[in-house]
Amino acid sequence: LPLKAMWSLHCWTVSLALAAVSAETTSSALDVDNECATTSEEQSGCSLSALQRRGLQVSSKDEGESTWGGSCAHYGCTHHYHSWMRCQCNAKCASYGNCCYDYAHKCGAAPPAPTDAPAEPTAPTGAPAEVPEPVAGGPAPATPASHSPYRLKWSAQGTSFFDSFKFLLNDDNHGSAQYLSQGEAEEAKVVQAYGNHAIMRAGPASPQYKYKRMTAKIASKESWKYFLAVAKFSHVPYGCGVWPALFTLATDAPWPDGGEIDVLEYVNMDVSKASFHTGGNCKLDQEAVKKYGYMPDRNKMDYDCVTKYPKRLGCAPNKWMKSGQDWANSPGVLATQWTESFLKIFYFPEHEIPKDVLSDSPDPDTWDRWLFSYYPFEGTSCEMQAQQIVMQINFCGDWASKVWGDDGQCKWKAHSCRSVDPLAEYAPEQDCCTQFIWDEDKKYGTDSYLNSRAFFNMSWMKVFQ
Repeated sequence: LPLKAMWSLHCWTVSLALAAVSAETTSSALDVDNECATTSEEQSGCSLSALQRRGLQVSSKDEGESTWGGSCAHYGCTHHYHSWMRCQCNAKCASYGNCCYDYAHKCGAAPPAPTDAPAEPTAPTGAPAEVPEPVAGGPAPATPASHSPYRLKWSAQGTSFFDSFKFLLNDDNHGSAQYLSQGEAEEAKVVQAYGNHAIMRAGPASPQYKYKRMTAKIASKESWKYFLAVAKFSHVPYGCGVWPALFTLATDAPWPDGGEIDVLEYVNMDVSKASFHTGGNCKLDQEAVKKYGYMPDRNKMDYDCVTKYPKRLGCAPNKWMKSGQDWANSPGVLATQWTESFLKIFYFPEHEIPKDVLSDSPDPDTWDRWLFSYYPFEGTSCEMQAQQIVMQINFCGDWASKVWGDDGQCKWKAHSCRSVDPLAEYAPEQDCCTQFIWDEDKKYGTDSYLNSRAFFNMSWMKVFQ
């Protein structure tokens, strides 16, 4: 070969070799057996950063919405923790609460109760279709064991699930929600209760109010001081423009002085973080928070739980966080324990729910491995009044609307509009989130989009004392 041709061939060969080395290095970095296995304080908050890295890695492969989900049917069951997988199909995923929704079924764990996505709407008005009743699962409740420190005080389940709640009409978030009374919500099929599960969902666009969509906000008729609240779910709402929340709130004190515990709360496609809000003087001891592992304050408030928006956000010590879609694909149980000394929040994946939970004889002293948010109150001036349970599906408002343009999956769904902060100005006709949620001309397909995403499927809620 001529010298010039030989030199070109040599350069081409070297380039291929370097590319192969680079690809191997990148793959190795992304496929570490368990990137969360570290003892350094800098990396021990891995669950958040790892989830973010996985999301970015997957998103770079495919910009479609499906990249944020995943299934074991697609990935296959493995023995290694792969950082590029949005959800995991190995035994370690349970420790981080990010197993794929079909992990138990595909990989041989105890099968979870079915998750029931609502059928697509068939009525021309966009009213949600009825959800078929799932097959009952799990052992029958047993007599509480004598060693359990708690006894059942309240429950919401079965066909009377919603009778245990008040339906609230106030929207304190300046959003696009038209909250309905119980009768209105049942007629619009925004709420439906069956023998062993209850559905609360985003309804159709309001026929009465411009820029609004029908939905529900419910609060328990009772409140409790010091309790263990447990909720079993198969699905939680998520999606662009959606602002779901499962939290507790004081009934006899002004907000935030009476306290608020956010178990789940998030907007659009963002992550949820458990948090605590109160007034007065309430700052957690950073070293005490680490008793159960490294839990950074995800609100970056240095564990100061006093809340006064917009600058003081409350405290949010969390081992890990998941997006709303990840929570929707992670059926299981959420438990909140409040004592005079501490507040703890636990998550049990469906295939790991302890027998003492299912038998109404809870023993939270044995639940440390499932603890993901911890608030030690000893030595602090933190105060909280008796709390009621609240569950709602809101839209847009002074959070979801304001950050709409920051969400890479949502900002493309509406056009010729902008992100509006309703606390700064009233301009729903210009707000992208409001336009998408209202969908006056049905050009965005919002009814169908929300029908398959924006709903709670709750098996039961219980309070023990």
